[in-house]
Amino acid sequence: MIRGLRPADADACDGIIAGLPEWFGNEDGLVECAEAVRTHDGFVEEHAGAVRGFLTYALVRGREAEITWMAVAADARRTGVGTRLLARLVEQVRAAGLARLVVKTLSDREDPGPEYAQTRAFYLAMGFIPEAELYIWGPENPAQLLAKSI
Repeated sequence: MIRGLRPADADACDGIIAGLPEWFGNEDGLVECAEAVRTHDGFVEEHAGAVRGFLTYALVRGREAEITWMAVAADARRTGVGTRLLARLVEQVRAAGLARLVVKTLSDREDPGPEYAQTRAFYLAMGFIPEAELYIWGPENPAQLLAKSI
């Protein structure tokens, strides 16, 4: 079941990212994600009373929303959790009259590894297209901005 993110979900979301060190190994990122699940709007997928994945987002630049964080528990990956979370966000964004979704992830320019190749492949399969290379995380961690019109 997809439902709105609640303050009480924060510890479960922290546990999900702790179980994904390949994606969430940067200490600054862990702190930012922990803050986001406590302060941003978002959704979780809950099954049998356990949070299996989450997505946070923020409204940016007028008619656009940005996915700030998204993670699916290691044992629930590749079961459609991410797809369902994203579909729920698209519904929310459309209902709010917004025109686009954006997300930032590590660029393939520096080959951060197969984990981020999987992340980019997921967003591409969901209709996002690469829009820009950014150096917001420093020259050693180039970011790729992906966008989807809705």
